[in-house]
Amino acid sequence: MHKTIRKLAVTTMMSFAAWAAQASPVTITFNEVGAPSLGVLDGSTFYQAYGIAGFSQAIRFGADSRLPDDGFGITNNGADGTVLFGEDMSGVSMTWAVSGAGITFHAEAYDLNNVLVDSFSSGGVGVFGLGSFAANNIRKIVFHDGGTQVAIDTLNFTRAGTVPEPISIALVGIGLVAAGAARRRKQA
Repeated sequence: MHKTIRKLAVTTMMSFAAWAAQASPVTITFNEVGAPSLGVLDGSTFYQAYGIAGFSQAIRFGADSRLPDDGFGITNNGADGTVLFGEDMSGVSMTWAVSGAGITFHAEAYDLNNVLVDSFSSGGVGVFGLGSFAANNIRKIVFHDGGTQVAIDTLNFTRAGTVPEPISIALVGIGLVAAGAARRRKQA
């Protein structure tokens, strides 16, 4: 009986550890070793391992003093820049920078169905800062201003993965207890 309880405890702990590992925080500085050089980014290659499905009108650049973190980042090429995620993300934040005082940085977050779920605006205050979103089902970020180039750097987010609902976890636990009880009856 003690072996069954021990196996049940180990199995349950391993299940919860695997579940917890699915939600992992990611930080992209756009200065990662092996990152694409300057120019239009293709998220389906290097940044795919980070959870990025692609970029639209986003250009990687480096050594820009407007970015307070490490001087590397991406800028909008044209009207706006877009970061596309390959799965739902939460805890999304970024360092933003604009080209001068009085320029407003804007960013919008969209879900899988392209519905606006959150937005951020600097309000024309400062030339850099931190922008973040409260939504937890973000699939796309669009960043822009009123017509000049803006930049983002140090993009942070949490890859949610396929996190089971609490009821699913409870059902798995009940199943494991029932299996242990059945085995115990069979041995008796």
